[in-house]
Amino acid sequence: MAENTLTLESLLAHAIKIAASDIHITEGQHLGFRVHGELGKLTQAPITDSTVIKSLVNELFSGDKEKVEQFITNRDSDFAYVSSDGTPFRVNGFFKLGKIGFVMRRIEREAKKMEDLGLPPGVSKLLNAKQGLFLITGPTGSGKSTTMVSVIDKINELRREHIITIEDPVEFIFTDKNSIFSQREVGRDTNSFVSAIRAAMREDPDIVMVGEMRDKETVEAAMNLAETGHLVFSTLHTSGSVQTINRLIQFFHPDIQNQVRVRLADSLLGVLSQRLIPKAEGHGRVAIHELMFITAAIKNLIKSGDLVQINNNIELGSQEGMIPMRNSADKLRDRGIVREEDYIGYFTNNE
Repeated sequence: MAENTLTLESLLAHAIKIAASDIHITEGQHLGFRVHGELGKLTQAPITDSTVIKSLVNELFSGDKEKVEQFITNRDSDFAYVSSDGTPFRVNGFFKLGKIGFVMRRIEREAKKMEDLGLPPGVSKLLNAKQGLFLITGPTGSGKSTTMVSVIDKINELRREHIITIEDPVEFIFTDKNSIFSQREVGRDTNSFVSAIRAAMREDPDIVMVGEMRDKETVEAAMNLAETGHLVFSTLHTSGSVQTINRLIQFFHPDIQNQVRVRLADSLLGVLSQRLIPKAEGHGRVAIHELMFITAAIKNLIKSGDLVQINNNIELGSQEGMIPMRNSADKLRDRGIVREEDYIGYFTNNE
């Protein structure tokens, strides 16, 4: 891929061909592609010509000069881009050391089946859930959005519901099956997550998907929805149920954290945490999971602030569909799918 022939579409076509999940573009540097979790560089030619990066910027913003100028002024931007073959990408544009850079993440064009993702069997309980807040957590690039889309699309097949999604930006376009979707993008269809969540109350929702829990206001608005009889899905960059609950509580001022614990205990439905681990044969990655559902015992632990004991309840909660992440990883190891040395480092702190 020579620099003088580099276009956005040729770059994206190459990324799709090599099954890259992420593309790194920076003026003066080699193109980077993340494949099966490993980041590599395309060493044939760096993007040294500023006219090339300007051309890519123009293509990414579809020739909209106002959006280009806004990006230059704000110095960063989040948006979606769809390639000519219909493949969607989530894009973040930014500046580093005065040079323009972009990271593009490829989004699946079709929702993956829950069974193909290897989700814990207990996740199927969500398909009949009517209310509560359910969170899917994990580090960046762990497949949180893929899992959330998969579960919601399965509900779309099985139930007649009004499903509202609130995202920044919209990544996956759902097709109405038995349910009806209202997909809203922050910055285009609404001013903020909070205003969209509050407005959802008046839009006859059954299920609301919030792209990410970013701040206190979003958490509070999501809890309000769950408390008023709606099923709410969202994501958080945390590594397990205990850390997730701690993070949600810590969004709030210490003076009201006891009150928040009570509200969270009553509104939280459960937490699914996941990480991606290299497959033993060296091709691709597979997810390991921790799944927690709220029981009477866990509800009391949240209210009392004794969160450390939640891990013991997950260990003993197999009848409710719960599973600790270490058990999930060990089961994959026993089937020869992953190697213990590729995940053991995650459990040095007894997660």
